[in-house]
Amino acid sequence: MKPFHLQIVTPEGCLFDGEAESLLVRTGDGDVEILRGHTDLFASVGVGRARLIADGKTRMASCSGGMLSVERGEVRLVAVTFEFADTIDINRARAAAERAQHAVTVAHDERTERIAKAKLMRALARISVYENGN
Repeated sequence: MKPFHLQIVTPEGCLFDGEAESLLVRTGDGDVEILRGHTDLFASVGVGRARLIADGKTRMASCSGGMLSVERGEVRLVAVTFEFADTIDINRARAAAERAQHAVTVAHDERTERIAKAKLMRALARISVYENGN
């Protein structure tokens, strides 16, 4: 596969800036795989797994929130969170899932329940990526 330029940025800084062969990420409309020559695109990023192929190596990640843009062959993923599988603290992720599950069960209003469910989705995505991406 021919590479394209990719930047992955989070509030913590730039996680990747280089040539990639493929980026798979969950958008608000479902999974999208970006390859060289992809048409211009601007999409919101959902919660789920991401897959980066660069230098012939595949790395899985957990990604949540943000925006994905493809413009004239330049690809930018600006994510709220993006964690490669090998950097996920699985004990912290499991504890977060337990806290979120408890918060869902004791939620006293719709807003609190929505927030708890979003936290649970992020924690479960991190756990899944860790367990399937290492």
